[in-house]
Amino acid sequence: MGIRTAVSDVSFMKSLFTAAERIAHDLGDPVMGAEHLVIAALDRGDLDRSELAPLPLDGPRFRAAVIAVHADALGSLGVAGTSTPIDEEPRGALHSTSAAQAVFQDARRSARARRAPLRAVDIIAAAARLDYGTTARAIDRLGISRADLQALAR
Repeated sequence: MGIRTAVSDVSFMKSLFTAAERIAHDLGDPVMGAEHLVIAALDRGDLDRSELAPLPLDGPRFRAAVIAVHADALGSLGVAGTSTPIDEEPRGALHSTSAAQAVFQDARRSARARRAPLRAVDIIAAAARLDYGTTARAIDRLGISRADLQALAR
């Protein structure tokens, strides 16, 4: 990996993790998860929207699906209500769920295999490889094929 790619990846990671952790806190989650990484990736200005054009996927739509998945999970436990935002400074990638860390590592492997800088679409495609959890249920809720999302990073 060249120095330019490394510098680009560090900058990408810093902004992605900060945004994802803020999203997690806005949604009342104390720890950043894979779903928060996806929302942050979808909200990035450098995301090539043409890659997502055939899919009903964008940041607000995915965020709404995540909120609905959380509400369904709470409802199944007999708990109703909304999340309360958390007012806390982001602490970084090490304060994330194992699913978020797996998505990030998978995205990095994909970028390295292409010998290219890490991109938002790498995060989205890696998250589509999750078989369970909030991210998988949110993708399913939107009626999007995970195979179609995984193909984005190719």
